[in-house]
Amino acid sequence: MAEKTPLRDRIRDAGGLYQWFNTTLIRLAGPPHVSPNLPRNRDADPCARCGRRKDEHRPAVDGGLRCPL
Repeated sequence: MAEKTPLRDRIRDAGGLYQWFNTTLIRLAGPPHVSPNLPRNRDADPCARCGRRKDEHRPAVDGGLRCPL
């Protein structure tokens, strides 16, 4: 039976503790599941008051958004 290398050497060879842990976790649990809703562009959401895109609005003095005319 082949000798297993010590854990310290395996972690060092992997590039550090974080990289070793991440690689081991992905091997055991599989790749992460990504939601189809993320990332979401909130600037493209419609305004509740006027219905136009939020990136067409200007910032108001109170910190909110000012609808375009």
